[in-house]
Amino acid sequence: MFVREKIILNLLNHLHQPVSKTVFVKLVFLLRHETSLMNMSSFYDFVPYKYGPFSFTLYRELDRLISNGYVREFEGKLAPLPLVASTGPLAPIGETAVRHVIGNYGNTSIEAILDDVYRRYPWFALNSELPQRRFASIEPPLIAPPAVYTSGYEGMSVEAFFNRLLKQGIRLLIDVRANPVSRKYGFAGSRLRQFCGRLGLSYRHEPGVGIPRGARSELNDLASYRRLFRHYEEAILSLQLEKIAELGRIMSETPSVLVCFEKDVERCHRGCLAPYIARESGLKVIHL
Repeated sequence: MFVREKIILNLLNHLHQPVSKTVFVKLVFLLRHETSLMNMSSFYDFVPYKYGPFSFTLYRELDRLISNGYVREFEGKLAPLPLVASTGPLAPIGETAVRHVIGNYGNTSIEAILDDVYRRYPWFALNSELPQRRFASIEPPLIAPPAVYTSGYEGMSVEAFFNRLLKQGIRLLIDVRANPVSRKYGFAGSRLRQFCGRLGLSYRHEPGVGIPRGARSELNDLASYRRLFRHYEEAILSLQLEKIAELGRIMSETPSVLVCFEKDVERCHRGCLAPYIARESGLKVIHL
């Protein structure tokens, strides 16, 4: 069991009564933003969604805790089951954080919690359909100026990754992996497409400008990456000029980002692809 799962079980146990998913998600959001857990990189991140701050990862793990008998869901409310005691002791950082949130919000109504979260964190009310949205001082979302944007998701949760794109004003995610698979939750192509749809973004997969998995073996230093990328330009990009021109037109018309795994653009083929698109379109390259 993840440490973050133990923390949310502890939070649920301290509430002493069943709580709606909407309230529970907001309490976990407050754990993230108002306690020392803000410095815990593996804790849940959030995106602006239909009911305010939301975490796809949190919902997924809640479902797993329900399936495994740690949490009971009844009529839309959550309650811990006796099995929660078998998770073992909670680290002091988690215990202190839970006590802080319970002390400040444990006896607060759902309306007051939502009002407070929306007032103080208006970014996360951006897409909310709840009436409490009226308390948020929401600025119109940014629209990114035309450029060849690129981004890698290495080391990020899917929520943190999407939050960055949304704040930058991106509207189209162009997946340039040859095979859009990932062991990390949320980053397989099918999931990315699904999450894009939920967050008001579009998704496009362009495998033809990716690098086949077999070509990426024995990459152990920057020199080996450079050899790979020279081969990539000669054997792949030189044959994809029509596709490159198409991507240039798309990125000129719609705020778009080329997405792959690597955080370091010097170790990712998008660092080669982006200048080709830039030369074709006249746009500048911006690595997010």
